[in-house]
Amino acid sequence: MPVVVVIDTNFITIPAQFALDIFLETEIVVERKVDFHILTSVIEEIDRKIAQAKKMSKKRIFRIAKSLVEQCQVVQTDAFLEGLPVDDQLIQYARRVKGIIATNDRELKHKARAQGIPVLMLRSRKHLILEGNIL
Repeated sequence: MPVVVVIDTNFITIPAQFALDIFLETEIVVERKVDFHILTSVIEEIDRKIAQAKKMSKKRIFRIAKSLVEQCQVVQTDAFLEGLPVDDQLIQYARRVKGIIATNDRELKHKARAQGIPVLMLRSRKHLILEGNIL
């Protein structure tokens, strides 16, 4: 059975920023087949960042991130999660599916680890690492 990786906004920008294939690297690090999930609230956050970006380089990063969404299973934010901050939605969803959160957000990493959720993150701008145990 594949392991679910729930992707945060800043994680899906890694390929544009550091030329790293997050999908291939994740499967190598996790050592299992992976299903990548992205919440609609994360996609909305990417759209907001594209609209708000002043520099073309930032717009480019988020446009590339938006194109990578096609490689993920899009998960509709349900009524239970709606209204919560995006980080809390990611944590609740990851707990529900017993998944891994993929993020570089320091605060989200700490919240997830405090609740026993494994976290996948970029290390040294070159490779991904996994903190925690996969259930």
